[in-house]
Amino acid sequence: MRRWLPLAVLASVVLGFGTVAAQNLGTDQGAAIFRVAWNATTTRHGQPAVEGYVTNQSGYSYRAIQIAIDGSDADGRPLPTTVAWVNGEVSPKDRLYFRTAVPAGKDYRVAVRSWERFGGGAGGM
Repeated sequence: MRRWLPLAVLASVVLGFGTVAAQNLGTDQGAAIFRVAWNATTTRHGQPAVEGYVTNQSGYSYRAIQIAIDGSDADGRPLPTTVAWVNGEVSPKDRLYFRTAVPAGKDYRVAVRSWERFGGGAGGM
């Protein structure tokens, strides 16, 4: 009986973790941490682009921020997703500028796709 005890403990930990992870699916943590304000524009060479700011709404610093830009053409067909890095490190309550070329489209949606938290938080928060 004692041989199976470690296996039973391992199974309960794995199954318990799977339940917790499943509960987090479908939530957008990026929207709680970051606010993205953007507008459609063009590059210096006339290519369609999206520019704007990623604002850090939290009390922590972040870097390696990646955004995903989805769009649709004039007929409503989806465009390929454009993934871009936002250069720099953003302190609590600060913002970073971004600008990236995108496929020509009618509508776009911009969201923070990934990020890395570093350092400590804002003192006293």
